[in-house]
Amino acid sequence: MANYDEIKVFVETHYDLAVESVTPITHKSMKVRASNHDYLLKVASGDDDFIMKQLFAYKALSRNVLPIYRTKDNQHYVPWRDHFFYLTDYVQTIPLPLEQQIHYYIELLGKLHSETSLEVDVSDDELQRIYNKDYKRLQDSYDSLQKNMEVYELQRDRSPFEWYFMMVYPMLYTMLHHAHDELKKFYDLIKREKKLPISLIHGDVNVANLLVTEKSTYLINFEKSMFSISSLDMYYFLENYHQVPGLHSIILDYVKNEKAAALRHYFFFRSLCIDLDELNQTLQDHSLINIALLNECIAPHLMALQVYNQFNKPTTTNQASPQGSST
Repeated sequence: MANYDEIKVFVETHYDLAVESVTPITHKSMKVRASNHDYLLKVASGDDDFIMKQLFAYKALSRNVLPIYRTKDNQHYVPWRDHFFYLTDYVQTIPLPLEQQIHYYIELLGKLHSETSLEVDVSDDELQRIYNKDYKRLQDSYDSLQKNMEVYELQRDRSPFEWYFMMVYPMLYTMLHHAHDELKKFYDLIKREKKLPISLIHGDVNVANLLVTEKSTYLINFEKSMFSISSLDMYYFLENYHQVPGLHSIILDYVKNEKAAALRHYFFFRSLCIDLDELNQTLQDHSLINIALLNECIAPHLMALQVYNQFNKPTTTNQASPQGSST
């Protein structure tokens, strides 16, 4: 990173600003004071594609996404020293409890998905290709589950982990079974409609990418954003924050309020499709550590299973005739 005198010259060279000061915020951002206004100069590694995604998000949610200012030569970013630099507003944030940050973040994700929703045509060949990719994820996990069970059942002296794995096997199998059902329902709907519902998803689901001020809330950091199935953001959210108190209710509310059945089915597929193949690659030699790793891997999917069971719980109605009525 250049020194701050160089940054000052850099900003003044590319933007029509008289810089008063440059203050570091993080290793990828600097507060720039200029013309009685505070800006944020941000650094991004890689290509500039995310800039277009952030501009798209800003157009859809101007009150909740910060602008990107154009340079003197009408560009939105400046390449310099293997990085891309862009200028946005600096806002003064206020501290909030994690549970409240999550509430705001979920709200903004919902707005982002709703305001950028699209339906794209999808051919049978393309749909089959996507389906095969998702099905392989499911099949690899199922194969790992069965392989482990076959090996552990033949063991005469089982380790604590092997006993534990056999104990939770029915639950893991149930998760994968439901995941398969939800995947089939999703693709049956898409195949019938020949339309794939997509939105701009944030991709980098972390409350650190939420700014809360006295007047508004903002989504930032669109470097991992893409046009895809909006359910993925909620799946990432569940993966990252399943330990936060109250998240079960938030996920259940999301599932109940999601009007598009296809998106709901895809959320359940991803959240129930536990990646046992990846787990097998991370297992340690010590069996007690393996139990901890397995529990850590299961936790978000277990919450998804609880939500799935609650959402799909049969409802009964009391159809008894009122007292005194005749038949």
